[in-house]
Amino acid sequence: MTDKKKITLIYAGVAVISVLILGLSFFLMSLRRVKKEQAPPATDVGKEFVDEMMVLESDFELERQDGTKVKVSDLSGKVWLAAQFYASCPECAKRNQSSLIQIYNEFKDEPEFVVTCFSVDPENDTQELLSGVREGMNLERDNWWFLRAERQKLWDFMTEKMYFTTIIERRDPIEAAQKGRWAHDMGYQLYRGDTLVHKWDEGHPLDQLRDEIKEALREMREAGEEKVTTNEP
Repeated sequence: MTDKKKITLIYAGVAVISVLILGLSFFLMSLRRVKKEQAPPATDVGKEFVDEMMVLESDFELERQDGTKVKVSDLSGKVWLAAQFYASCPECAKRNQSSLIQIYNEFKDEPEFVVTCFSVDPENDTQELLSGVREGMNLERDNWWFLRAERQKLWDFMTEKMYFTTIIERRDPIEAAQKGRWAHDMGYQLYRGDTLVHKWDEGHPLDQLRDEIKEALREMREAGEEKVTTNEP
């Protein structure tokens, strides 16, 4: 057998093997789709009632947009909504001017309610810049806080203690220009004091979040009334 025939047979064999592999791959993919379509819907998943909630077990100091040093524990008597944010993020601006401002306007007159925006880009989000962002939103009350701290410590606190998702730097310059440098959690976390009572993800119905805030405010007031009654002589 000549070298030319040997090479031809080798290429032919490789081609046959490639076709078999592709055919097997398509068959497995179609089988997986069939199984997925035939799979019954999940039922009886999770608990009907939540009997354990995440509690912030450590404190953290931050700087507010007015330069005031505050701690997370300063919110112990509040129902507070936490969001990640940075001033140059176009998605944050869109969210803050839509769903977050709607929620704030609905509950801003409640003395126990506070909105908190934690900067994921504190090197650039200076105290002066955050103050300017707040003024640009024409917020009349002082119960919307823009907060900053040393970046890595704040990132660690938000991901390890508050359970926000990991913050990632966008490397694609086009994507970064369109969406901002930092990809971060766009959802909200609702706390009653030091207890996380609800995690709202962007795209979910806002009514769901409204109901949770109302319930948290009711429970906070009842706890306050019970404390006053207990302390009465």
